[in-house]
Order: sequence, then C-alpha cells, then structure tokens
Amino acid sequence: MKKSHQVTMKEIAKKLQVSVSTVSRALKDSPELHPETKQKIVAMAKEMNYQPNLLAQSLRSSRSKVLGVIVPELTSHFFSSNISGIQDTAYKRGYNIMICQSNERYDMEVANVKTLVSSQVDGLLISLSRETKELGHLQELYDRQYPFVLFDRVSEELPVTQVIVDDAGGAYEVVKHLLEQGCRKVVFVSGPEELYISKKRREGYEKALREFSIPLQEDLIYVSDMTPAGSRTLADQLIARKGEFDGVFA
Repeated sequence: MKKSHQVTMKEIAKKLQVSVSTVSRALKDSPELHPETKQKIVAMAKEMNYQPNLLAQSLRSSRSKVLGVIVPELTSHFFSSNISGIQDTAYKRGYNIMICQSNERYDMEVANVKTLVSSQVDGLLISLSRETKELGHLQELYDRQYPFVLFDRVSEELPVTQVIVDDAGGAYEVVKHLLEQGCRKVVFVSGPEELYISKKRREGYEKALREFSIPLQEDLIYVSDMTPAGSRTLADQLIARKGEFDGVFA
C-alpha cells in the first residue's frame, strides 16, 4: 500500500508565498502576526489536511507530551475508571497517554516499564502487579530521577509520590458499622498479604475489633488471590461455614 503524503509547512508557505517561519508562527497562534494573515494560513493548512509532525516536535523540545500508564488489568472497573480520569486530566493539559497492563505479572510490569521509557514518554503512572515484590526496575527509575507516580497498588520502600485512598480508615469504618449492628464474628477477606492495600485494610479491621474488645480470630481471616476461580473457591468455603460468622468485610 502506498504511503499517504504528509503535507509540510514548506508546502503551505509555497502555496501562500510566505516564509516557513510565518506559517509556523501562525499555526502556533502567535500574537505577532496580523490576524488576517494568520487566518489565511490556518485555513490553507486545514484545506491541505496538514497534520503536525509530533515526533519531530518531541525531538526538538525533548518532550513527547505523552504519559505512560501501567495497570494490573484493564477489565477491572476500578482501573478502567482510573484510566478514564487520567486521560481526561492529561488531555486538558495537552497530553496523551499510552496504556499497558501487566496482567498481574511482575515480568510483564518490568517489560511495560522498559517499553514506555524507550518510547520516550514524559513520565509514568504505575499501579503495581500482584506479583511485584522486587522493586529494582522502579529503583532504577528513581535513581535516574525519571518522573513516575505510584497509585492504588503502591510500595512503602520507595520515597516517590503516591496516590492512594485511606484503606485503613475505610476498613475501620466498615467493620465498626458491622459491630455496631451487633455482629461479633466478622470475616475479613483480604487480598494478597504482601500488597500495601491489604496490610492497611487489616490494620483498620483489627483497630475496630480492639475498640469493641473483640479478640482477633485468625480463622476468620481469608486471603484471596483476586482471581475469579480463587474467589469462587473462597465463596464456597464461606458457604460451608454458614452459621460460624455473622458478618463479612471484603
């Protein structure tokens, strides 16, 4: 298939018999140009279907105006909502985003980071995979002062900007509500124990129990692998224990 011709500023300049620099300033909406001249150039660019060369612009400015986003899974409503918010905010500030998913795998997360960095994105927003325990790939970014932010699935080992919700406080309020309703044997369904959010939710769960002088029962704590199959197995286990608990926090 023949590659379509990309119109250049030089061609627009030749068509209107003006300099290339004049075309460039007009397309950048420079206040230095006469409005009529600017209007003619913009109209001609539109007529000729001119598209700016983003790669050339990024090479000149050393900025790609693109952010990389890495999430554990795209099918999750939580992460798809996050991506929507990131994209809306980035777009308002003149940025686009590139999205990768780790599929909850450490090796894929590492590969995602390498791919996005080599694509010269201006920064990364990362939510860690379920498997991620070794942080060498992120420590390398930090040591290079490469801009990145962790969100939701974060780590306490890296002193970087992190965007999180109050998992401990939220867990405390939920369990406290159940206890106020008379529940005394509340099951806690946790995510993988090494995840920061799981640790914080357990903190909130235990705080509420202490406040009501209820001893912690390890047999009421279940760890989910956060997969559909694992969740079904866990649900079957809880159904089999019907009558042994009176509330569930998951």
